Amino acid sequence: MNGKKRSPSTLCVQGTEAQKAGPAVVPIVQTSTFVFEDQMDMLDSVTGKSGKHVYTRWSNPTTRSVEAKISSLEGTDDTLALSSGMAAISTAIIGLVKGGERILASESIYGGTVHFFDEVLPKYGVQVDYADTDDFHDHVMASGAKYKLCFFETPTNPTLKIVDIEKVADAARATGTISMIDSTFGTPINQKPHDLGVDIVMHSATKYLGGHSDIIAGTLSGSKEIMSKIRSAAKLLGGTMDPFAAFLLDRGIKTLSVRVEQHNLNASYLAEKMVKDSRVRRVHYPGLPEHPNHSVAKKQMRGFGGMLSVELDCDLEAAKSFVDSLDIFLNAVSLGGVESLASIPALTTHYGLEPEVLTEMGISESTIRLSVGIEDPSDLLLDLMTALDKTC
Repeated sequence: MNGKKRSPSTLCVQGTEAQKAGPAVVPIVQTSTFVFEDQMDMLDSVTGKSGKHVYTRWSNPTTRSVEAKISSLEGTDDTLALSSGMAAISTAIIGLVKGGERILASESIYGGTVHFFDEVLPKYGVQVDYADTDDFHDHVMASGAKYKLCFFETPTNPTLKIVDIEKVADAARATGTISMIDSTFGTPINQKPHDLGVDIVMHSATKYLGGHSDIIAGTLSGSKEIMSKIRSAAKLLGGTMDPFAAFLLDRGIKTLSVRVEQHNLNASYLAEKMVKDSRVRRVHYPGLPEHPNHSVAKKQMRGFGGMLSVELDCDLEAAKSFVDSLDIFLNAVSLGGVESLASIPALTTHYGLEPEVLTEMGISESTIRLSVGIEDPSDLLLDLMTALDKTC
């Protein structure tokens, strides 16, 4: 492209390299092992000298291709694709943090991450402390050299709080702390955490990157130095992405840019309508001017995303009836697919957490998380209003 940097939509489809010959679609290299000419050739590959693939638990051509594409979107040196978002989080932590060291996490994060931090890591001598999400960067700055790593989400799951990415990255760098963000809700189309200074960008690629609710995957992106440590851990932990899943992930990313544009439009449209309804106590969406972090979101995001949470003016039973009454919004967990989904965090993603923890996160029993798909927005609005008429 004559030196011109490719736009995100082009990177999603074709990556950084022009395809001059061969298959237009990256082939699925469905093999567990690779053959070598002789033992010296194998040794050069095992030691990394030749750069050849040895064993799919270590690397695979199909997987490496999609990793390179994600790196180009995130603006990082390297990306590692793994078998799930939780595999990505656990592999990064185990690869970088050892027993006796501590992690600082924002209090508003995915429930599965909380369970991993609270139930698994302490068994191996790693303690996780939590800090208020609204001023997380101040807690990182005040920590000195106390923490090996700080972990946060933005937008957060499920109440769509916004953390100032650049301020956290600056505070982490000033205190010698590794910064790691779960950017699943943001997508590399709507925000670029690494460009703002974050060390590790994590995605549950099951969600928007895949986009079609047909794979389980996770990704980690960062510098060569930090990713080398994580890759070493990944080889031993074995959370390997299957080549066919890598193929599906690459296919999903080809439409990521156009999908996210529609997700943004649909969620914004619904948020603006729902915030005016008296049966809704609160709408959580960073694109709304009344959102407490709207100015920060506007500064660091290109679009405000397809996730929307509403707190209904009702109790848990009525909230359950509302979700059960929906037609187009499917009654399912997960998010980020082309189809719209609805769930109650207190009964799904954050089930089992203590009531006071849920309150600190801003989650009530009537909080409904909506993953807004790419269907017609007027159909989606009618579905929500019909369910409200039936239950609230």
